[in-house]
Amino acid sequence: KQWYQRRVTITAGGNFRIEPPGLFRGRGDHPKQGKIKLRTPPESIIINIGKGETAPKCPEGHKWKAVQHDNKVTWLACWKENVLGNFKYVMLNPTSKLKGEKDHAKYRLRLCVDTTA
Repeated sequence: KQWYQRRVTITAGGNFRIEPPGLFRGRGDHPKQGKIKLRTPPESIIINIGKGETAPKCPEGHKWKAVQHDNKVTWLACWKENVLGNFKYVMLNPTSKLKGEKDHAKYRLRLCVDTTA
C-alpha cells in the first residue's frame, strides 16, 4: 500500500484538466462546429483509483459519479462530453514509470507469443 501511494504522488498525469466550457471547434468543416461545450460537473466524472485508497476530495456540495478500482485500465478519470457523446479520459503520462512498466509487460508477453508460434 505504501509503495502504491508513493508511486501515485510521483507519477504525473498526461492531461490532468478537464476541457473548459466553450464553443466546439472540431477539425475542418465539422457539422457540430459552434455547438456549446458545457462545463463538466463532478457528478459526471468516474474516478479510478487503487483499492483501499481514498478518492480525491470533491468540490463542496458535489459528489463523484462513481469511484472504482479497476487495475486493468490506465485511465485515472473518465466522463462523457456533451457535444459528440464520446468518453474522455485522464490518462497516465506516457513517460511515467507505471505506464512504462505496463507497456514493457505487454512487450514481453508479445515476445513470448511470437517465439512460441
